[in-house]
Amino acid sequence: MREIEVKVLEIDRAAVESRLAGLGAELLADEHLSAVFFDFPDHRLATAGRLLRLRREGDRNRLTFKRRIKEEGAKVREEREVAVGDFEACRLVLIGLGLEETKAVEKRRTSYRLGAATIAIDHHINEHSFIPEFLEIEAGSVEKMQTVAERLGFAPKVLRP
Repeated sequence: MREIEVKVLEIDRAAVESRLAGLGAELLADEHLSAVFFDFPDHRLATAGRLLRLRREGDRNRLTFKRRIKEEGAKVREEREVAVGDFEACRLVLIGLGLEETKAVEKRRTSYRLGAATIAIDHHINEHSFIPEFLEIEAGSVEKMQTVAERLGFAPKVLRP
């Protein structure tokens, strides 16, 4: 699967939620996420533009591999994801294979559906709480993603791949 997304940093959450409501967006979830990122000691995944993440979303656990394809106005990545039954057991398997935990994050995510796009408002908690809330828009193409951003009132210059 291809993932095409862009971020809008330091948003006004109330204004964004008002725009989403006005456009008829559907609330999908408001949940706590925790994620651990992994790489080999020599950082070969990051060096090659790859990412391996184990994430807990409510009662669901997912192992995700991403490979950067390009960044032209949006992050474009190949994404492979698999459901995992036991978060801790999967974490230990990855460590047993020689991977190291490189980063752990926790955040509150509120997700919406607007047409074929998914919009998420992320608020980091705990040690990353200093990061301002931001918006993430994911769509099937860069053009569709940019259209959604414009419908939400964001000019292309504020979008970050």
